[in-house]
Amino acid sequence: MDQLDDEILVMFIEDSREHLGNIETALMDMERHGADIDEELVNTVFRAAHSIKGGAGFLNLANIRELAHRLENLLHMIRSRELAPDTRIINQLLTGFDRLLALVERGPQSDAEDIGELLAALSAVAEEHFTTEQRAQAASKAVIALPGGAAAFEADELSLRQAVSGGKNLYLVEYDLIHDVQARGKTPLDVITTMESSGLIVDCRMELAAVGDLDAPPVNRIPFYVLYASIVEPDIVGYLFALDVSRIHPVDLDALLPPAAAAALDAAVPAQTPAREFGPWLLTDGQQAAEVRLAPGQAPEAAPAREALLAALAAGRDTLLVWPEAPACDLALLQVLVAAVRGFAARGLALAHGDAPPPALAETLRRAGLGPKDLAEAGLPDDLFAASFQ
Repeated sequence: MDQLDDEILVMFIEDSREHLGNIETALMDMERHGADIDEELVNTVFRAAHSIKGGAGFLNLANIRELAHRLENLLHMIRSRELAPDTRIINQLLTGFDRLLALVERGPQSDAEDIGELLAALSAVAEEHFTTEQRAQAASKAVIALPGGAAAFEADELSLRQAVSGGKNLYLVEYDLIHDVQARGKTPLDVITTMESSGLIVDCRMELAAVGDLDAPPVNRIPFYVLYASIVEPDIVGYLFALDVSRIHPVDLDALLPPAAAAALDAAVPAQTPAREFGPWLLTDGQQAAEVRLAPGQAPEAAPAREALLAALAAGRDTLLVWPEAPACDLALLQVLVAAVRGFAARGLALAHGDAPPPALAETLRRAGLGPKDLAEAGLPDDLFAASFQ
């Protein structure tokens, strides 16, 4: 590694430390907000992971880049309300960011570490909340190529779809490190910082192989490719980077989807929910929604109810809660129901009663001094508990 590379690595480590300095506090604040997502707060944490991913991509620090990418995916799902930042999710993020900082401190030696178990755990959390379409997209790989046909990047379709959410355009940008960066007194990290001020760097890499060898004619360029998402339109994006438009290539994401993946999406059917027992509760698959059903005459215990509802939530299904003739309902179960309603709503899923709520629920609500107004202020839908007040 030459002196310039050493300087860039030092800058990257210092910038990463700054990004990660208050991450723990920000994540704990996210947990306190719960399903009431503070987008600015989530964006702050997302940007930290995203910036580190970009710098690691340029420096070819594979472990750092991949871990930052997995953290970024979870944060995107929280920001888009596909995932609620509960204690379990926040603990996973805390573990991930702690390890990310440790990897950053090791620099190039970080790639010698085995982080497979952590990467798998973070992916599993995300996949629990995938829709059928998202699962197909995650399995579909797209190759982003230069106009001449040479592949520049390969990425899963889900990450690309997330990158262009909100109406952003996708571009493949060709920089030359010699003439576009060094000759202008800049570093690649300066380029990354500038680009991120008006969009998102999905991926970036330097292609040293393009410099050729001494037997070939001199090339006098070192390509630096950036896959970039921005709301900036194609007709003015050239002004943003002071590059000739011939080196900024709009990417048609729909054209990249392989026919086999498209057919898989067309044939996709709602995920089935396997029958599972959770104490007195049974999680089954209904025609229109999953069902969490209480065994007749059994006491509706809170802890098993929570596990059954979490399993239904992980399956990404609308859910019916069926508990006829329930003999009791304590405050612990009421807390689980309230948390479940909020959790399902945060993911855009419905949680409803298959039948009218049992009288035991109405009695518990009355004993707790809770009325329709209290439930509405907690963000609960009017219809779920309405029968309890009739």
